[in-house]
Amino acid sequence: MASAFRLRGLEHDVSLYAKLIHSLEIRCRCGFEEIGCHGWEHVQRVRVLSRRIGIEEGAVLEILDLAALFHDSKREEEDHARKSADHAEAILRLDGFSEEFSRAVGDAIASHSYTSGRVPNSIEGRVLSDADRLDAMGAIGIYRTVQYNLEKGHSAARVTTHISEKLLRLSGGMYTETGRRMARDREEILVLYMESMLSELRDSSSST
Repeated sequence: MASAFRLRGLEHDVSLYAKLIHSLEIRCRCGFEEIGCHGWEHVQRVRVLSRRIGIEEGAVLEILDLAALFHDSKREEEDHARKSADHAEAILRLDGFSEEFSRAVGDAIASHSYTSGRVPNSIEGRVLSDADRLDAMGAIGIYRTVQYNLEKGHSAARVTTHISEKLLRLSGGMYTETGRRMARDREEILVLYMESMLSELRDSSSST
């Protein structure tokens, strides 16, 4: 109901989304490696998680999906969230989306990053932030952490540091009830893995 109310006056944008989403996906995909900590696989998972949470939380799914699609499009740049937001807004305006719709997509992207410190001011921003954080938790979060540490040339011990100093803090920053509920299960997996990893590292380094 909430999303239907907010879509009044944006019928043109919704119609344009349905028409252009495939070409926008192709355009975004060209900027990503298929596999990687922040590869295309991550973008697709965040889109799925965003939709799942967005349905329950009453978000405008078209705004949310485009925000998820573009959220890491400028990942390699400083303040990637802000740069990705600007990039998305520019493309959407050129493609004929309204100023209001394009800005809503950009606002959601600009506040999604954990490290940016920005607090989302829309339901789409809160959902996107939760979805992005959820993909850093649980079994997938472990997979991505290992990917990241291999990409950066870090040791196995660095994985546990990353989990304890960042990933285990994510559940406390969830913005939606749906996100908080999903985070609880994923946090348990992170704790179990970290405890096992630390134990095995101690075993392998102890003198015999």
